Amino acid sequence: MKTILEHYDFLIAMTALTSLTILLKCACAIKYQILIKETEQMTSTKNKILRSMLTKYESYFKLQLPLKNTESFIKIHLEEFRFLGISLKTLENCDLFCAFFVFFAMLLNIMGGIYYALPMNWIFIQVITLSIFLSFLVLSELLFQTRRKGNLFTMHLVHYFDNTLYTKLENQYLYPDKHAAYLQDFFEDTGKEQEHLEKPAATLEDHLAPDMQELLDSLLEESKVSKKINEKKDELMHAASVEKYQLVEDVIKEYL
Repeated sequence: MKTILEHYDFLIAMTALTSLTILLKCACAIKYQILIKETEQMTSTKNKILRSMLTKYESYFKLQLPLKNTESFIKIHLEEFRFLGISLKTLENCDLFCAFFVFFAMLLNIMGGIYYALPMNWIFIQVITLSIFLSFLVLSELLFQTRRKGNLFTMHLVHYFDNTLYTKLENQYLYPDKHAAYLQDFFEDTGKEQEHLEKPAATLEDHLAPDMQELLDSLLEESKVSKKINEKKDELMHAASVEKYQLVEDVIKEYL
């Protein structure tokens, strides 16, 4: 045992374990990113698990048994998403498992070094290495954001199943008659509004009372008179400006 401690064999094993954990977290983040893109185009997805989820979800509505808790349905099927046979939800937390194991293993390693009276620089190297391992595990989560991507993937699934697919299947299998009647009423009302908008504006004058018609005619006549007055003013101002210009020109010619 003392020989293993002196040659840092245990330390090398912990280095390999930490490196493997970081690689698994990276692979898990990449897998989640691919699945998130798949959820953005669920209608044409080629993922077998997602297509199976869609089929099972639709079968409940075909049997007139709509799901009341879509989130639980999704969480059950999340365990089917795997990488190298390991559930993605497990890979999310592999850094926690690794940190727990490395911490207690290194603690036992340091206690063994103290028991065998190994030099202080050996113990110092063990403590520094343990801090480095834990720092790398924390940085891996900050860099890959595996848990955030896992939560985002779940939110995308809940949003699609709960807000898009549920309404579609409900109208298709549970209340088809009501949905058809609603569509018919909607298009009829739209047609009536369109006909009302296409009526000529001149028909409104047929419904005016005689006194309102007289008032409208008087207003139109006043607008025409005011327009003529403005035109006369413009003509007089123009003539006056021409006359002034001619007078100034005559004065200049006389004195020059």
